[in-house]
Amino acid sequence: MMQPSELAEVPFPPAPWRMSGECWGGLVKADRDVPCPAPWKPLLSSRMAMVVLMRYRAGTLQYDELMVGPLVRHGLHVGLWIPHIWVTSEASLWGGRRMWRLPKELATFTWEEGRVRVADASGPIATFGMEQRPGFWPPLPVPMPGVGGAPGGWTTFVGWMSARLAPGGLRVEEWSERFPFRLQGPASWSVRAHPMSITVPGPTVETAF
Repeated sequence: MMQPSELAEVPFPPAPWRMSGECWGGLVKADRDVPCPAPWKPLLSSRMAMVVLMRYRAGTLQYDELMVGPLVRHGLHVGLWIPHIWVTSEASLWGGRRMWRLPKELATFTWEEGRVRVADASGPIATFGMEQRPGFWPPLPVPMPGVGGAPGGWTTFVGWMSARLAPGGLRVEEWSERFPFRLQGPASWSVRAHPMSITVPGPTVETAF
């Protein structure tokens, strides 16, 4: 599989992106501090990472996605800092890099009953287990604030999800040594959103940090 530097750029839809499908998210303990870029600070423990698995089945684009990073804060801003993110769509890759300044890379997602394996050209990234119970609450609005970019041009944005929620049962079964930290075992908290729909607006570029 080619890396983004080897890929020809492809067109991508303008923001906002509106999609639907299912999602798992959970907080997982790390064996060391999860890197957090200045001036951002950890919102929770510095040894806690958020794992988000998305399956977009309809809407602006259809693809799978894995995000891993710490929850961060700076002043009144909070969100998920996204240093690690993989997708199965080239249009999503280039839209993420150009609009939200997210370092998206291509990967393959192999889904089985209650499990997904994620890998790229360099080999396995991670394997996760999860519950697949449908949501039992009425649809709830869920804000999903994110942070992308770099010094001199941070991006902040808030996706809005509407979803039926259920326990996620998210657990890390395999984890690549390429990360600067290790996640393992069950999430201390996790949720499944199914069915869910989400709208992700264009970002705000923050230059005053």
